[in-house]
Amino acid sequence: MKTLFTKSKSSLFLLAFMAFPLWAKPVAQVTELSGSVFVVKPDGKTATLKANDHLEDKSEVMVEEGGTITLNDYYDSTYHLIGGTHLKLFDRSAQLKRGKTWIQCLNGRFPLALTTANGHASFKKGEFIATFDQATSRSQFLVVSGDVEVSNVLERNLKYSVPAGTFTLVDPEVENGAPRAPTKVGLTSLDSALSEFKKLPEEIKTGIAPARSIASVESSAKKGEITFIKTNRLPASVSGGAQNYFAKKVSKVSQEKTVNLGHAPIRYFGTSWKPVEAPRMPASIAPVVPAPKKIAPQTLDPEFEDSLKRKVLEQPKFTKELDSLIQDLKSY
Repeated sequence: MKTLFTKSKSSLFLLAFMAFPLWAKPVAQVTELSGSVFVVKPDGKTATLKANDHLEDKSEVMVEEGGTITLNDYYDSTYHLIGGTHLKLFDRSAQLKRGKTWIQCLNGRFPLALTTANGHASFKKGEFIATFDQATSRSQFLVVSGDVEVSNVLERNLKYSVPAGTFTLVDPEVENGAPRAPTKVGLTSLDSALSEFKKLPEEIKTGIAPARSIASVESSAKKGEITFIKTNRLPASVSGGAQNYFAKKVSKVSQEKTVNLGHAPIRYFGTSWKPVEAPRMPASIAPVVPAPKKIAPQTLDPEFEDSLKRKVLEQPKFTKELDSLIQDLKSY
């Protein structure tokens, strides 16, 4: 009898040991869900997910178009998935096979990882959006807060530390698949990326300045309706006591001017004459200079003129040497 009990006890332990690998470890739980979301379990069976369901290790979550799901793992991380996303869950890691996921991690002790077909993101405490496009095999990581280390899945040494407010791409056709240097992203682009998840983080909500509407326009106006804005509304800086004060001052001054102008006598003490100056000529017109007067020729004394003519005739036309030379030539 004792031998039979011992054998039975050993068989139970053996069966329990053999069945232990069949008990898969839970790695996440469904917290929110909308639309149709399916799970492919490690044994290959497919089921429809609902809120509060537990997901085992190596489970694959597939979200149909128009659906959303939020998962919490056991390391203080939240995964938001939108329509068309396919995510495989592991212990302390996940694999994004298609679509887009927004990860919020509050864990600061254990390093976690998210991989795609060509990208690898290592993170602890932070928040980022990961996208993988199967058509182009392109991975994108946009960091909202904290720091995320991004590298190629085959080259872990070539990595970038992507800070908050930047994004990087892992494209097999660019730089041999190495991640691109982090690039800054604007708040508008960040809001556009997060709007697909139908909610925003609280720190981003408070950072956006509210739009100011016109005080005279009612907020209940419908789209396409014509709204008439009142124009007799005074600015806030003029209304009140300041308006009354300046109104009294203006009325008082206007009354004083009216009284003084009505009784003030008008007297004329004469005027002084001043010659009118000639108009100034433009500088581009040169002044006209009068032509010089012709001087009449002076007449000489007749006696002096006759003596002058004789003296001119008496003077030789050539020098003595030239005159002797002329005479010599004539003798020949």
